[in-house]
This record gives sequence, C-alpha cells and structure tokens, in this order.
Amino acid sequence: MSRTTEPSSSQPFVSLVGAGPGTPDLLTLRGLQALQRADVILYDALLEPDFAALFREEALALPVGKRCGGGTPQEHIHELLLTHAKPGVHVVRLKGGDPLLYGRGGEEAQLLEAFGIPFEIIPGVSALQGVASASGIPLTHRGVSRELRVLEGHHLLDDTVDWEELARFKGTLALFMATRSVQGIARRMLAHGANPSHPVALVERAFCEGQVTTISTLALAAEGHLCCRTEGPGLVLMGAVIHERTRPFASHFSVTHIHDPATALHRSERSPRAAGGRGERRAG
Repeated sequence: MSRTTEPSSSQPFVSLVGAGPGTPDLLTLRGLQALQRADVILYDALLEPDFAALFREEALALPVGKRCGGGTPQEHIHELLLTHAKPGVHVVRLKGGDPLLYGRGGEEAQLLEAFGIPFEIIPGVSALQGVASASGIPLTHRGVSRELRVLEGHHLLDDTVDWEELARFKGTLALFMATRSVQGIARRMLAHGANPSHPVALVERAFCEGQVTTISTLALAAEGHLCCRTEGPGLVLMGAVIHERTRPFASHFSVTHIHDPATALHRSERSPRAAGGRGERRAG
C-alpha cells in the first residue's frame, strides 16, 4: 500500500486533509491514516460530530471553523498551525471538502512552506462532488451540458463579471457560498437576458442527516423564494442538467422541495408513479 513518506520524528509535520462533504464515511483512506497518526487536529466547524470518533484519544482536537464570515479568523488558524507544528508533532488540519477548492488550503500550504515546515496535501471529496452525487444532479450530461463553471458567490455581485456572457452560458454553474446572494445573482442574470425558467437548485447538508434539495427557477430565485431551510452548508447549481436529476436511494436525506414543477422537473418525474413519491413534497 502506497503511503506518503513523512520526515523523521525530529521534525514537525502537517497534513492538510480534505474531509469530504461533511460525513466521516466519505473521508479518504489516506486522510484517515493521517488522522490516526495525528497529535494535534485543527478541524472545521462544518464537519459532522461523528468525526470525533476517528480522532486518537491522545490527540489535542481544536475547532477552528468559519461560518458565514464568523468563527475563527484565518490569521488565527495560521498562528495555531505555527504554534503546534513543533519537532516530533504531527498536526492535521482537517478541512471540509477539498483543501484546494475554496478551502484556503493554498494559503496554509504557502505559510508552512515559508516557515520551512514539511507538509502534505491530502485531497478530499469536494462539496461540489458531494452535492451532485447526493442530490442526483449531474454536473455534466451528454447532450445537455459539456461545461462546468465554478464560482464563489459570496462576492460575485461585487466583482467585475461579464453578466451577459454568464446569462448566455449553456453549461452548469456551481456557486459556492451563494446561499445569501443567490437572489441578487438571479436578478442580475435576468437583467442581462437569462431565461426566467432556467432551473436552479439549492442543496444543503449534502450526504448528512437532514439533507434538503430545493429545485426552483431563476425567476423564483430572483423573487426571494429560494432560501435556506437548514443551518448547514449549501451550494447552488444552475443549468439544464437539473432536468436530468435522478433519485439515489438514501433513507435520511431525500427531502426535496419543488417550487415550479412545470419547468424544473424532468418528464420522468412527472409520471403518475413518480408524483408524490417517498421523500418528496411540493412547496411554494
């Protein structure tokens, strides 16, 4: 079995580990091995409590998560990394999703490199992949979407964006950190010529207890009808691939809210057998 070679025990070592969408069973094997060797664990707030069962009893575990702009400042996380990365100490920075996809893993890696601290980066299942798989919405689909564009929605309205080009985009848009800005984004896209019936989906708590998928349209999102229904993390998808949504079996995260059945549902879901199926209810 291949395994990353660590420095000698006389050196500090840091593992930047992607924890996946939030549930422990989607952690990679290499990530689990790093956790089981860790002396100090700095973990994100968005992870499920069950992750604690994977920590060594002797390990010092410190929550350092950030939520909606609050929580632990990134500068303090940097200080903690430098403070605990001492000779003979293995530190794991356990990050939701993948460290290098809106996880600020690049900043932390640069910090460690600048201070001469050996480190490794262990990839994780990103929130993007988790949301797609858990909700059954493909990111690309033959004959429907051949492109995927990933954007950060928190500051999108403040950035210089070619909104006309974005409104014409025929592929799949994935918006991280956009649950609070999706109304403004939808309004801006409509103002630049986007189709009001263009499908939009908000997936919250992907692969975790209480997952909710809300399927809507740009017009309804622009009116403020697409809102969070949980306090967990969420990701917004836009595109015709939402029509191709399937229903993966899962007994505990199958709740779906549908704002506009006439335009947001695939034809197979409008069949008598599918209508009103287990785990779904119509809203709005």
